[in-house]
Amino acid sequence: MRVHEWLAVVSFVLAHHPGIAAAEDPGPASVPEVETIPANPTIPPTKRERFTAPYIVTARVYSSSEIGADALRVALDVAQSTFVAASVEITWKICSPGDCNTPPSPGELLIRFMQSRGRHLDIRCLGEALIDKQKRIGVLATVYVDRVLHLARNLELDHSILLGRTIAHEIGHLLLGTSTHGELGLMREVWSRHELTGDQSDHWALQPFEVAAIRKRISVSRQGEQRITTRY
Repeated sequence: MRVHEWLAVVSFVLAHHPGIAAAEDPGPASVPEVETIPANPTIPPTKRERFTAPYIVTARVYSSSEIGADALRVALDVAQSTFVAASVEITWKICSPGDCNTPPSPGELLIRFMQSRGRHLDIRCLGEALIDKQKRIGVLATVYVDRVLHLARNLELDHSILLGRTIAHEIGHLLLGTSTHGELGLMREVWSRHELTGDQSDHWALQPFEVAAIRKRISVSRQGEQRITTRY
């Protein structure tokens, strides 16, 4: 059975900024693109992280015309930094529309940006992760880019930072293999206005038990892949 997880922003925000959830609203204006990211580039971890993290995860990012190249790079850096505590490096593979149509490799994650209009979701939802609940496996995460940009604009936030935190939250679900949310930190279900504008670091960090769970799951998964390779 597959279940969807979603990330919500607290209703207090919606009460003061009703436009972020209105279906008839045209949504935020596109962020101008300063540079063009070439098709299928691979963005490796930073030099410092490359020597400290034993686990490397590849994530395909299906780019959106609403996110400029510079903003996307900042967002991915924000998401990457979240997983340093779990000894995980993420190598990003940027895919333009129509690119990266081959099946994902074992352990590869897929991140896509979509419009939320027409989707039957909680109106507070910024993103979701598709999780196989029985196998506890997650591969695909979706970020609703129009809602992220609109919320950032209404709260006067850096949209790159909010986008990166949303990406990190959904990747967290994929790596944990669960739709369950935490009570504190990045993996909590609801992000309040106070938390979004306060920028307190522990609001956007993984909890120690989540770090341990991610390390264990990746380690077990890699051992399974090695056994399959050896057998065949």
